[in-house]
Amino acid sequence: MQTNNKETEILKAAEELFAEKGFKGATTTLIASKAGVTHAMLHYYFRTKEHIFIKVMEGYMREMMGELKEIMITGVHDVELIGKVTEKFFDFFCDYKDHLSLILEVTKDQPDILADFVGELDSHMGQSFRAHKTRTENAVASGELGKIEFNDLITDIITVCAAPLLFEPMVRNVLKMDSPAKEAFYAARKKEAVALVTARLKP
Repeated sequence: MQTNNKETEILKAAEELFAEKGFKGATTTLIASKAGVTHAMLHYYFRTKEHIFIKVMEGYMREMMGELKEIMITGVHDVELIGKVTEKFFDFFCDYKDHLSLILEVTKDQPDILADFVGELDSHMGQSFRAHKTRTENAVASGELGKIEFNDLITDIITVCAAPLLFEPMVRNVLKMDSPAKEAFYAARKKEAVALVTARLKP
């Protein structure tokens, strides 16, 4: 139990520091200090900062897959369902919008880390993704969905959901929107994201 608690504290501290300082700025010394553990103890649980990053990302993906599982238990794979999936993605990205710049940083400066993460992701969730790919292909073949490749569909969803949230620094620091204005802004962007994805899918 103590081990699990320490691992959780380290990952929580790392998640906060990654969001605040980026991958490069969140040193293992800072992570250990924020987690209340020694540097040696941190490395006992996690070999490297890259290892910590992958575990943080795995936590995000488990959370997202749990959210999606709730709405994808139906055998129907139509435009309405994918609209709901798009809403889930937007809400998830909105909750973690401070981490999107982190992903861009790692993609640019540490691509090998993301390659390792994709490998881990496939070993844990590849079967689920392949099942959804088959459902999408069957829905296209039956006419429930317009013609689209599964990889294109996933790319479309991620792109239209993530893009507005990458403007968060402008919304916060330049446009200086208050909370009600920000809520209205993101609600409108969410509605547009669903409209853009589903418009392409209509048979």
